[in-house]
Amino acid sequence: MPLSKAEKLLSAAVALSSAGDNENFSAEDLVVKAFELFPEMFSLKGYPQYPNSNAVLTQVMGRAAPLIVRGWVAKTGTKRYRLTPKGLEDYADLPGVESAPASVQLARRKEDALGRLLTSAAYVLFSGGDRESITFHQYCRFYGLTAGDSWQVVRGKLEETRRHLEESRKLGESGQGVRVFSRAGRSGRTDEFSAEDLLRLTALERYLAERFSNQMREWEAKAAG
Repeated sequence: MPLSKAEKLLSAAVALSSAGDNENFSAEDLVVKAFELFPEMFSLKGYPQYPNSNAVLTQVMGRAAPLIVRGWVAKTGTKRYRLTPKGLEDYADLPGVESAPASVQLARRKEDALGRLLTSAAYVLFSGGDRESITFHQYCRFYGLTAGDSWQVVRGKLEETRRHLEESRKLGESGQGVRVFSRAGRSGRTDEFSAEDLLRLTALERYLAERFSNQMREWEAKAAG
């Protein structure tokens, strides 16, 4: 079954997201990449050597834009976009596609992890000045821990989360904020977090480590015994 115009543009968006370190791309980038990959669909009528920008822009601009409505790309600025986790998942389901590029998969996993931390109950309470209300259950949710985890699994999850927290610290110290896609709602939404928000994650980690140190020592001792 041939790909639709929107599906071909999704393929172009994935190609752009897998090239280089900048996950954001402009509408013009998408026009050029779509023409490069699918010249028969995205060229000017009567002038096959030139790209047809309107054929692309109508798919990403306006309330009825298919790529936006389907949640495949999110707007990050004026005529700037980024591939969403939903877009990546749906791309992998397209005919002839075995899997998404590894670099894009990695970026999406990092984004999902950062979004989980920044929207966690522990972070919300800490940011609102109600740190004493954070429970051990919320601490575990912050790190992705479950009651049945072995100590080896617990250590792995703690280390993985700390790597994400270290990345957020570096971003915050450089003055950068982030836009994080979440799957809330039918097509998801993009939330914006400042450099200060990212640095607050580091402060939260220190607080949690001290606050729940006894519980974690008990967990380790129980696992060893």
